[in-house]
Amino acid sequence: MSRFLKSLHLFSLSFGFLSAAALIFNIVIFLPLYSRTTQFIELSPGLESLGIVAGYNILIFAIFQFGSVITLLLHLIFRKMTSFLKIAAITLGIISGLMILMDLAILSDIGKEYLLGWQTRGEWIILFISYGLHTITLILTLICLINNLKEDQKPAEHVTKDEVLFLSLHSTGVICGWLGLIGVFAALFSNLSAWMMEQIVCMLGLMILSPYLVILTVWIFRRRLANLSPGLDEKQFQDLSRAGLQTLLFSIPVMIGYFGLQISSIARDAWPLLWLPLTLFLILILFSSFTLNYHKR
Repeated sequence: MSRFLKSLHLFSLSFGFLSAAALIFNIVIFLPLYSRTTQFIELSPGLESLGIVAGYNILIFAIFQFGSVITLLLHLIFRKMTSFLKIAAITLGIISGLMILMDLAILSDIGKEYLLGWQTRGEWIILFISYGLHTITLILTLICLINNLKEDQKPAEHVTKDEVLFLSLHSTGVICGWLGLIGVFAALFSNLSAWMMEQIVCMLGLMILSPYLVILTVWIFRRRLANLSPGLDEKQFQDLSRAGLQTLLFSIPVMIGYFGLQISSIARDAWPLLWLPLTLFLILILFSSFTLNYHKR
């Protein structure tokens, strides 16, 4: 591992342990805030001051998320070593980093609605779910950073076909696809109204899809900068072609079944809004899974 990459790992680890303390602090502060704001109890000046500290803690965690994702991506590219754990940490790290913006918006809404005397229990539930994802991401990322430092110091092997990024791209596709599909089914069987679904479906869909787009962009630029020609080798082209055909064959009956459910009496108002994310994430799962399967043969 180069000195620069090792320094990035040490920097990310330092902020990681600091972020762990910040997350614990925020959760401890949010619990009494949740109790008081949902019951419309007046906040003490000391609790308000701690809320300001919680805002700075969010900034610390944002720095860690950005730095750790960059560190893991660079390690993946230059060391040409990948694993499911590392891909999961990168994927969740990107999603978790984007959700920090949502956290700030939710906290701002809670403050405004509390002053207006509105109930904020729903916003708090979303915030706690977000912090659950932050915690899982933090643990996975710290494990990956420590494992990278423990790896042997052998020089990275030269991989002319850029196999690592190719595999990482489709591994990310499988993870993002399943996350998106779980979100779609959760929305289908939830009690959310159609107008609320319209507000969140695009934002959450792009948020879940963003790690795949990041890895795809890195892979494309990596190949162009390395002047790898042709764009795909013969085996990769065959794998992608077979995966594309098999994805088409599997997705058609699923979409016919969804259409039948959509026009049936059990359909809800939100079902017509979710056909696009359902199709998108289903195809992403199938295409990436089939590509990885053919690549191993």
